Amino acid sequence: MIGLLIICHCDLGREFLNAAELILGKLESADAISITLNTESEEILKTIARKIKALDKGKGVLVLTDMFGGTPSNLSLSFLKEEMVEVLTGVNLPMVVAVAQDRYSMTLEELGEKAKQAGIRSIALAGKLLKSE
Repeated sequence: MIGLLIICHCDLGREFLNAAELILGKLESADAISITLNTESEEILKTIARKIKALDKGKGVLVLTDMFGGTPSNLSLSFLKEEMVEVLTGVNLPMVVAVAQDRYSMTLEELGEKAKQAGIRSIALAGKLLKSE
């Protein structure tokens, strides 16, 4: 199984996990890190390293962050390691659900791509979408 770590501003990551567990049930090897104004970068880096190690069950860890260029993403990028740690930005709930469902049967690269596609497919401008039907 691939580990899942969500790193976001405030408690957004924890709430994504809570919502995914409401839909799917308890998630194993999944955790979140909250970035706040009071959190020091060195402390966050140590926490990320510790959680990646704890979540890795031998198939790697997928790190989801809220937005590219933000502190969660920037700090996570230093942990990129081929076939061990991948970072995907722009996390949304469909992405988390897709990852949670397929962590047992895919490689880290495949899971990252599936998560990316699930995130993209879930974005819709409802007014325009409903007009076209």
